[in-house]
Amino acid sequence: MDNHTLWNLAGEAEDATVAHYEPVFNRFSADSGLDDPTIGLLLAAVTFVPETTSAARLLVRGPYTAAETYLARLAAVTEKGYMTEVSPGEYRLNDLGRAEVQRLIEEARTVMAQVDPLPLADSQRLAILLDQIVQASLNTPPPPDTWSIRLSFKLMPATSPPLPYIEQAVSCLSGYRDDAHLAAWHPGGLSAAALETLTVFWRGEADSLAAVCQRLSRRGHSPDVYAEALRELRTRGFVKGPEVAPRLTEAGRAFREQVERDTDRYFFAPWACLDEAQRVELAELLTRLRGGLRESRA
Repeated sequence: MDNHTLWNLAGEAEDATVAHYEPVFNRFSADSGLDDPTIGLLLAAVTFVPETTSAARLLVRGPYTAAETYLARLAAVTEKGYMTEVSPGEYRLNDLGRAEVQRLIEEARTVMAQVDPLPLADSQRLAILLDQIVQASLNTPPPPDTWSIRLSFKLMPATSPPLPYIEQAVSCLSGYRDDAHLAAWHPGGLSAAALETLTVFWRGEADSLAAVCQRLSRRGHSPDVYAEALRELRTRGFVKGPEVAPRLTEAGRAFREQVERDTDRYFFAPWACLDEAQRVELAELLTRLRGGLRESRA
């Protein structure tokens, strides 16, 4: 059972779980007037404690988003009364924010516990197998650093009921994949905007500078940022051709594919903690979890 198949199954089981508790987040969004990325910022703020929340800290795991976008979200949650600016650009959850975020997490996890389709023993076994990978990831020497997974691990609930634990374990592994991705591309020297622009061309998601700007508008950058990113890629020989129709070069493709290979190499190294029998067992349990969750939402 190969690592990519297992990780894809884990992601699909996670998506099926999210579909069940998403209404909890939708209600919070409607009541608070905050969008999903800003609610995600509140959850991130919990993990930063005892440190403050700032654009600089948010940029560590999410370097593709403009600092100004993070600052706008911080201002929004402060205006809503969930955070307090304790010094310029540095924010903390206040009593209301902590209480509301904790309530949101608890309500989502209550739903998860109610919809778990696996027998208790099987669900507990799945939690144990995923926890083995999480612990191995936490304890594997760098690279990568373990910034994101350690923050996510702060949100780990009790092992019982098991589905909330399973869901957070997968979130921890997503954090470790972000750690691995950062370790894979940082040594190459590209800026974050240039790497994401390269990725968009590599995936065939854009064929012009204008298309890049449209595709990545959610990041909050001005078109000038992506124009500079394109110049950076040209200087490195990763793209060529006019702005209206830039083309990925073989050097650019090779660089981006190496980033992907290095990300996988770092991310999957701790998965050697599972033997083949455990991998087969993990695949079977994830498949049943995914299927049962999807069926109950049909």
